[in-house]
Amino acid sequence: MQESDHSNCIAMYYTLSDILWLSLFFLVLWYIWASMAAKEHVRRAASEHCRQLGVQLLDDTVLLVRTRIRKDKRGFFSLHRSYKFEFTSTGEHRYSGTAVLHANRIEQLQLAPHHVS
Repeated sequence: MQESDHSNCIAMYYTLSDILWLSLFFLVLWYIWASMAAKEHVRRAASEHCRQLGVQLLDDTVLLVRTRIRKDKRGFFSLHRSYKFEFTSTGEHRYSGTAVLHANRIEQLQLAPHHVS
């Protein structure tokens, strides 16, 4: 009878290596999810900024150029992402713009000099 009690019990043991790999896997998943959310946040802000200035965000997209870890004003480390995008004011020429996102706050949103129609 005791032998059958032991056969029903399944023991799972994880090594430190298993825990590290799982942690790395979840860290990568978090980074991908956070990057997609940050990109969408910047895209919406760039689109709204272009709309307010009477220009059109081209391709309705932004491109991640650089990611760094920097300290914020309070001294905490957070991700600092730089994006580029293109816009047009006349429909003929493409101009570039930049956006900088520090943590979840847009620090800079700038358009290159362009013709006004």
